[in-house]
Amino acid sequence: MGVVQPLPPNAPSRIGDYTLLAALGRGAMGSVYLARSRGGRPIAVKVSRAELADNPEFRERFRREVEMARAVGGFWTATVVDADPDADRPWMATEYIPGPSLQQAVQDHGPLPERAVRRLAGGLAEALVAIHGAGLVHRDLKPSNVLLADDGPRVIDFGIARALEHSALTEAGIVFGTPGYLSPEQVVGQKITTQSDVFALGSVLVYAATGGGPFGEGATSALVYRVVHQEPDLSRVPPGLVPLIVPCLVREPANRPTPARLLEAIGPPSAEPSWLPASVRTMVEQRHTELGKLPAKPPTRVLVDDPPPKPPTLVAPAPAQPRTPVRVDPAPKEVRPTGVRFKTSRAVGLSWAGANALAAVVTGSIADVASGAPDAVRAAAFLAFLAFALAGIRLLIGVARSPLTLDVGPDGITLSNGEESRRLPWYAIARVKVEAHHARPWLVVWLVAAAKTPETLGRGSFTKHKGGLRVYPISHERYRKRRDRDVVELRSALAWYGSAAYDPR
Repeated sequence: MGVVQPLPPNAPSRIGDYTLLAALGRGAMGSVYLARSRGGRPIAVKVSRAELADNPEFRERFRREVEMARAVGGFWTATVVDADPDADRPWMATEYIPGPSLQQAVQDHGPLPERAVRRLAGGLAEALVAIHGAGLVHRDLKPSNVLLADDGPRVIDFGIARALEHSALTEAGIVFGTPGYLSPEQVVGQKITTQSDVFALGSVLVYAATGGGPFGEGATSALVYRVVHQEPDLSRVPPGLVPLIVPCLVREPANRPTPARLLEAIGPPSAEPSWLPASVRTMVEQRHTELGKLPAKPPTRVLVDDPPPKPPTLVAPAPAQPRTPVRVDPAPKEVRPTGVRFKTSRAVGLSWAGANALAAVVTGSIADVASGAPDAVRAAAFLAFLAFALAGIRLLIGVARSPLTLDVGPDGITLSNGEESRRLPWYAIARVKVEAHHARPWLVVWLVAAAKTPETLGRGSFTKHKGGLRVYPISHERYRKRRDRDVVELRSALAWYGSAAYDPR
């Protein structure tokens, strides 16, 4: 969690049944302390600020949040172990995770490798499945709220943002959340749903992969402007991660994938023993060492009154952690993404053609009179031989054609066969959608009246279909699960880059 620091002189010695040992941070809710349970287990105890404790509405909302937070559990959250919403200052105790936050790890050692970012994505998506399943929306998923443990990432402070947002502090003009990680609907005050957390997840992954958020740095006003009006900067994201991140950052919440769909797209984790780079593993080991050196009891101190609360600020600060200098831009600058790319594959088509050819040889040998099989068996084998032979021939014809590459980006849709390319700018497209034809999905476009129909680049591209044009066969040569995944990624790319023309039906 936060950096272990000595207890301040005004801190209590105990909260509930927990002996306080050190300070971990201070935020909008109050203070966070490292404590020990009666049995000696390390615990993180969060104590609300005094001004929140005086608000009956906050106490009731806090109580409901604690009840829901208890239901989350799971492997990828800091589990709630105790709480007392009726105390003089409401508090909640969670398990202590002896690992750095994602923010600390990236600040100290730079961006994570692509393999680690994928594991991070899987862990966070799984955490969101548990949080959303308990009826919670995190609302403030950011690098400082993600802890890096030996066995995977953990999410902290879930649900607390909701309790704070509905307290009297909201009336004072406080916006709870972190600019640059808030979704567009949070910034403009629209309805917040679980898909808001998915947008934040995409932003966190960009930070993990590049060391910076998708909307840059600067003043709060500049950041929220970019989130609402500009596109994220993915130019430094490794190409292998772009198809995973782009769907999360779609501006329309309904077009973002659910955390469960993200888990399907990520696939199973690697079998390597440790997911963290060596430098971050060292940080985790250091936390374990610090924990072992802490005394069983805090030193005897003379308590003093709490200092007066500071006036509220526009954005709730994160728990005290090292911060990088903030660069203020004189004006929001345009940020352009790299786009999303899809390709057909000769190798995959050739492998399927080989499999069908082998099946044709086997069924043909059974259909041969010399096999001695019964007539009915030979007849069935002959029909199977014809089916496999025709499928193999069709696949070989497809392999002989030039592979196609489809690019969907801010300037439009571009199709290339390696020698020639055709570009359809967004202003020339009246409507675009993904349409299935006999379980084989195609990208189909309808051009504006003045646009000229492009010449085909092979593989059935730019052929007429229902008043429009088929442009690209979406992974026809691949197995169904991969084809479905490509359809999801292409739909998300169209929704992001071509929202004015995209037809999601």
